[in-house]
Amino acid sequence: MPEIEGDKLYNTCTIWGPDGTLIAKHRKVHLFDIDIPNKITFRESDSLSPGNSLTTFDVKGCKIGIGICYDIRFEEMARIYRNKGCQMLIYPAAFNMTTGPLHWSLLQRSRANDNQLYVACISPARVPSASYVAWGHTQLTNPWGKILYDLETQENMAVTDIKKKKTGEPCVATTRHAMPFVALNCAATRF
Repeated sequence: MPEIEGDKLYNTCTIWGPDGTLIAKHRKVHLFDIDIPNKITFRESDSLSPGNSLTTFDVKGCKIGIGICYDIRFEEMARIYRNKGCQMLIYPAAFNMTTGPLHWSLLQRSRANDNQLYVACISPARVPSASYVAWGHTQLTNPWGKILYDLETQENMAVTDIKKKKTGEPCVATTRHAMPFVALNCAATRF
């Protein structure tokens, strides 16, 4: 949603508790400026300002990090969330008909697999007559990169429990135990 503060406009995601209280808000960090010849030109920086912080919150012992749309393309942001203890990343997003078919699922599976956590991307349904046509395909991906839900292009909803502990299906704990790794500090590493 648009948020105005002073003379700046932000793309902001708000998180609300079951009792209606505001838990957190996240301002999109990476603005979508793209120019693919003969396909799409889009410049968020012409009207929006970037956020400058990361946002986490807890739900029943599950630490969640928030990004918005284009933020998913930046693995470094997802890695920081993982290092802060997040078990899930949520990205409300509206990929378009150019980038969606190629990158939507790939980026979600990559962030989940790279960081051994769940990734949920929530998209508007596809409305072909709209001025901006969203790709759709709201998706939930597990820490192994397996797509658990893909809601295709129509309006739909899925409700599921996220497994945080060892239960047989790959989850954050079993994935991180089975394949432990520590991120390299590239500045200190000689190749």
